[in-house]
Amino acid sequence: MSFTVGLPYQVCLFATKIARKLNRNNAPPSHFDQQTYFEEQFRSTERLIRRFAGSIEIENKIILDVGSGLGGRAPWFIERGAKAVHCIDINRQELEVGQQIVNRLYPPTLASRVMFTHPIDLKEESFGDVAFLIDCFEHLTDPLAVLHDVHRWLRPGGLLWVGSIGWYNYMASHCATYIPIPWAQVLFSEDAILKTIRTIVRDPSYKPCVWDELDGIDRWDSVHTLRNRPGEPLNMLSLRRVKKVLEGSEFGFVKFQTHGFGGTRSKMLHRLRFLSKLPGLDELMHSYYTAQGINASNTSALESRRPGQPEHRVGASVS
Repeated sequence: MSFTVGLPYQVCLFATKIARKLNRNNAPPSHFDQQTYFEEQFRSTERLIRRFAGSIEIENKIILDVGSGLGGRAPWFIERGAKAVHCIDINRQELEVGQQIVNRLYPPTLASRVMFTHPIDLKEESFGDVAFLIDCFEHLTDPLAVLHDVHRWLRPGGLLWVGSIGWYNYMASHCATYIPIPWAQVLFSEDAILKTIRTIVRDPSYKPCVWDELDGIDRWDSVHTLRNRPGEPLNMLSLRRVKKVLEGSEFGFVKFQTHGFGGTRSKMLHRLRFLSKLPGLDELMHSYYTAQGINASNTSALESRRPGQPEHRVGASVS
């Protein structure tokens, strides 16, 4: 059971209307066009990798972008020397559009090294060198099963990298397009959030995002929990529960790290970034978490650990 103050619909709707008036441009341009979203994925990859995964070797590696969506990160990996990138996602519409965008924007020498695949269609095993799960772990309805598949797709010694947010992160409700209020899922009940969204999308002033355009605003009508959020289900896992899932996977030497606010959104939150390292408060005050593991399927992978290198297991936060 997730914690929430549980404020009701009337309070949520009132607060949302005020927040939307104060922040009329709360939704970024990438929410209204899929190619713009693809390009934003590409642009943001440099910053994300440099800050959180700069030590991971990409050159001449086969990269698995699991939960890739449109696959906007794939060209960035190729331009940095990756041998090939497999974009793996369950959304066939985004896979198809992503493939079209890559073919349209990039030369055949690059596009031919980017593959878009639904996991059901992926029969190959032990072929990837590095698997990135970027901003998707919170959407996995069965994360342990996905980790099992990733373990199967990676070669022995292959590297897993996960970057995501826990359920108590200020943006974890993934509803900011409709309810631009931080920690909405902590303040308001699920029922209040969903009723408010159904009200907002039918307001004449509402500009539909690309997903509402594709699926229709009535996609929210039969949703009774954010676990079934249309297009992007939410597993509502806290940081503690994420760690337990990772501990239960087949990956070895997993390390888990929480990160405070970097200062791009709020200088005040940046000053409070130390709170992301405190037990309990880390749930609310982290801006991101990262986890790293290795497919230690055989002794050669185990022996690749440097002498004297400590074995990290999920559960101990690494600063």
